[in-house]
Amino acid sequence: MFAAMGRFSYRFRWPVIAVWSVAFVLGLVAVPRLHHELKGGGFSNSSAPAQRALDLMQRRLHTGLAETAIVFTSPTLEARSPRFQKAEAQALSGVTPATIAGLQTVQTYASSGDPTLISGDGKASVANLVFGVQIEQAQQQIAQIRARLRPGGLTAYITGDPAVYQALETVSASDLRRAETYALPFALLVLVLIFGSVVAAALPVIGGGMAVTVTLGLLYLLAQRFSLSIFTMNVASLLGLAVGIDYSLFIVGRFREELAHGASVAVAVETTVAHAGRAIFFSGIAVMVGLSGLLMFSYMSLRSIGLGGAIVVLFSVLSALTLLPAVLSVLGRRVNALRIFGGAGTESRFWRAWSNWVMDHPIVVLVGTVIVIVAFAGPIVRIRTNVPTATSLPTSQQARQGYDILQARFDRGALNPVQVLVTWQGSGAAAQPTAAPNLAALYRFGRQLAALPDVAGVTSIVNRPGLTSAQAAHAFWNEVLSSPAAAAAALPAVPSGALGATVPAARAAAARALLAATTAPNTALFQVAPRSDPSGGAAQSLSQTIKSLAPPPGYTIHVAGLSAGTRDFLSALYGRFPWVVLFVVCVTYLVLLLLLRSAWLPLKAVLVNSLSIMASFGALVFVFQQGHLSGVLNFVPEGYVDATLPVIMFCTLFGVSMDYEVFLLTRMREAWLTTHDNRQAVGFGLERTGRIITSAALIIVIVAGSFATTSILITKAIGVGLAVAIALDASIIRILLVPATMRLVGSINWWLPSFLERSLPKIGEG
Repeated sequence: MFAAMGRFSYRFRWPVIAVWSVAFVLGLVAVPRLHHELKGGGFSNSSAPAQRALDLMQRRLHTGLAETAIVFTSPTLEARSPRFQKAEAQALSGVTPATIAGLQTVQTYASSGDPTLISGDGKASVANLVFGVQIEQAQQQIAQIRARLRPGGLTAYITGDPAVYQALETVSASDLRRAETYALPFALLVLVLIFGSVVAAALPVIGGGMAVTVTLGLLYLLAQRFSLSIFTMNVASLLGLAVGIDYSLFIVGRFREELAHGASVAVAVETTVAHAGRAIFFSGIAVMVGLSGLLMFSYMSLRSIGLGGAIVVLFSVLSALTLLPAVLSVLGRRVNALRIFGGAGTESRFWRAWSNWVMDHPIVVLVGTVIVIVAFAGPIVRIRTNVPTATSLPTSQQARQGYDILQARFDRGALNPVQVLVTWQGSGAAAQPTAAPNLAALYRFGRQLAALPDVAGVTSIVNRPGLTSAQAAHAFWNEVLSSPAAAAAALPAVPSGALGATVPAARAAAARALLAATTAPNTALFQVAPRSDPSGGAAQSLSQTIKSLAPPPGYTIHVAGLSAGTRDFLSALYGRFPWVVLFVVCVTYLVLLLLLRSAWLPLKAVLVNSLSIMASFGALVFVFQQGHLSGVLNFVPEGYVDATLPVIMFCTLFGVSMDYEVFLLTRMREAWLTTHDNRQAVGFGLERTGRIITSAALIIVIVAGSFATTSILITKAIGVGLAVAIALDASIIRILLVPATMRLVGSINWWLPSFLERSLPKIGEG
């Protein structure tokens, strides 16, 4: 099968090159437009309880579908002072529903009297822009808001999800250009050192570049029909450059080796695709199996990364099996043109000596490598995960700066409360929240919420100072609704705005505002401010505690907000993760079983892969949670690891690190089929592939390392994790641990039960 593909590529070399060239040009046209079609976010799930509660709240209370915050600061003015308020009003004078599409309201301290919109030091305020459109539409208005904002003597920072997503789009595009600027020249330099020939060195870069460009062009088309995450572009480029160059490297290396052994160009192409191409095919399947694990999650961001990664690996395989053989058919022996140094296709004396040493000292090698890997993996026992928001952005971005001010200087719990929606059935008077029976039930529930640990305060129509009983609450609201003037004169201060400010003047009007913001027929909203970080573990536990409370008889509670949403996300993510791991491991075992026709080697490959993945997880904790090397890598550590990183890294690394296992073991199997001598087969495979594996790994380390220079934290972390894992994989695991283990196991390496020997198809072997 693979030999036939080689013959096809040789015979139809010019048509194959032409098809790829057309696809490449079309991809080049689409690539500059791609980042405009991709979306930020993608971490919500419409079926999650918190999201369903939020949807219900938006339908009943018309709370808006997206929010952007503008933070105003001044080094001298008090935020409550008339001068500051006047400057803020002037700054926002051009930001109105009439000038900004989709904008519903602008909420400020001046318009609501809400004290939580003023910072603790009194030097900053925040204006909330509430949109009646989805985040994607609100994101498109950020540039218009920025153009119409006139901060004057104040400093303004636009933040919130729409602004963060807009910044991610811009930064992702510049990050990709920066990474490619570093990666491609250094990769080409390494390839020149590997091959000693400029022409041979250029071919893997061409193969990888073709695969990435065609993939990004296809993603542009897919983005017209489906929602794809902004992270897809960078992750697909990283993987495409890494595996695309690697696969092409193995093709070019094997072709030169066959030429050096005296084969004609046609035979060299056929043999290369028959052997190296077969290994690449199964390796690509292993990588795509790992990435397909991301498709099992319900989150758009993870599914997009899995889809983009699988597509770029597919095109990398196709490029290696068709384009490169066609180009090599045209070049023939000119593949060694523009030689700088060295000879073509010679075996390395170093790797022969290395192979003999490993074969002679397997126990020492096994113990030493395990100690090194455990040392790298050690920090994983202290891993903490959370869901970052604007912290994914560099600190130079305005959306990140505004977020940092909100976190440091404002009451985070009050700005991000646990939102508890209480609903019931009824009609007429029974549907009204201010009806006596409803007020009585809501009052008891409100007191129950306020008594919970870690609750700083509760805002609702029944949680206010002076309302000391259900009867007092009923009397108050009866007065407000029937005679506002009497209520203003006779009753205690009334809450105003959704977050509960106390305004001595116009108490009845303020009460009406609270009633309109937090109630509707058969609906009442309680906003519970946690004492701790709203995205932290204590606030998440609080949201779960509230969810488990018994509602008043006949009533239903729905819990939304940042804390509940974060808990739902982590629960769904890690609830499904073990099944994804099981799927990837089992399918990978079956793929390797078909390739290697051995019961033991696929199991050993899975176990060894797990070691490199654990080492990379340890590195992520060491760097991104504990903050080591943060100055070198230019980021601010948050004290946790992005919760999606272990999932993304597992699904990515499990396949990518399997590349070297496949290339190493297929060469060993070639020798085993000829000699049936385990030691000789293992030594031969290591000798022939050691140099090419370490060289290929160096290429991936360079490409992945270039993404460590990017600004977005998750892309930076993926680059660092991939670089560490591959560096360990090639320098410790594949050229030390794997051959040492196989030397100790002996001929069991190649054992296959007779019933499997008879039933398994022979795909491309022989």
